[in-house]
Amino acid sequence: MTTNHLERLDPALIRPGRVDLLELIDDAVPVQVKTLFTRFYQDDDNLTPEALAGLANRIETIVEEQQNNGQHASMAALQGLFIRSGPHDAVQHCTDLFVKR
Repeated sequence: MTTNHLERLDPALIRPGRVDLLELIDDAVPVQVKTLFTRFYQDDDNLTPEALAGLANRIETIVEEQQNNGQHASMAALQGLFIRSGPHDAVQHCTDLFVKR
């Protein structure tokens, strides 16, 4: 079971025996986004290793800047962007995913 709002769940749903482990899966740190990006696009025949590294560094910087400004994006949202987009478009549009919390 997953939830973004544990406090909204009925206590009967999350009582011991039903839920035995609570684990926070938080937003990724910039280096995790860089790693995910690199793994997604490492086999792209249109990218040289140098170009891939440059784009990966750029997205890491963007994520760090967004987080420093109080903006957040989930790994699921970033992964969805990577699935739907090529590497250049993913870097260009990743800021669309960030929200203020």
